[in-house]
Amino acid sequence: MKTLYISDLDGTLLDSTAKLTPYTKEIIRDLIDKGMLFSVATARSQSSVDILSDLHIRVPCVQLNGVLIYDFAVGQYIDCMPMDTKTANDIIGILKKYDRMSFVYKFDSDCGINVEFERLSNEVEQNFFEARKDNDYKSFCQKDNITVTDDEKAIYFTMVDQYDRLLPIYREIQQLPLAKATLYSDNYSDLYFLEVFSVNATKANGVLKVKELVGADKIVAFGDNLNDIDMLKIADVGIAVEDCVAEVRQYADKIIGRSDRNGVAEYLLTESSTRYL
Repeated sequence: MKTLYISDLDGTLLDSTAKLTPYTKEIIRDLIDKGMLFSVATARSQSSVDILSDLHIRVPCVQLNGVLIYDFAVGQYIDCMPMDTKTANDIIGILKKYDRMSFVYKFDSDCGINVEFERLSNEVEQNFFEARKDNDYKSFCQKDNITVTDDEKAIYFTMVDQYDRLLPIYREIQQLPLAKATLYSDNYSDLYFLEVFSVNATKANGVLKVKELVGADKIVAFGDNLNDIDMLKIADVGIAVEDCVAEVRQYADKIIGRSDRNGVAEYLLTESSTRYL
């Protein structure tokens, strides 16, 4: 039986400084080299998944919460789940109603991701921009008035702010039939992320696609936050780290060690010792 092990990054596989510990890196790289099917499902895009470059991952990964599938073996995106133009512009209308614009991701199959924004609202968004502006996006630029045209593929909206400021926006976007919004706490500040994408793009759907691509029979998934719940629910074994968001616990089949204490790596080492070591 082939098992796909797939983990969230921030708050799960990464420590509180958003890095892989040397121990986790060594254990997972060794298990992958010995044949383990391991990958990640994350809200990040490829520009900030480069922290995994030393792991030798050969299995495609899920990015932007299920919007994109990236194949490490060929170095390119192999699947995309865009929004329809009307839904994307309806979302922009809601954001402007609340005087709050987000980062808007658009996808070009030839060039990759283009990110647009009208303004930066806080220090976290400023840091987000500074960390990504020179990475491998097609472009990362400021515009006076963002819209989406029929020849563009809008794939993702993301913003960071206080919970009370994002909640009414989240509730209104949730009423759009073809959009899915997720609102969850940032692992590295007291703010919250609001992310919006196609209703068909979820971590769960992305993981199922990866399962089919690699011919796996079983899924073992690791997570910590609200955007991981659908993935844990469809996994044969859904696992949460000890320091997960409280609500996530009820969807987990197992609770393992903390993210800061190599919980995922320790679990993989123990469960796979007879097969890979």
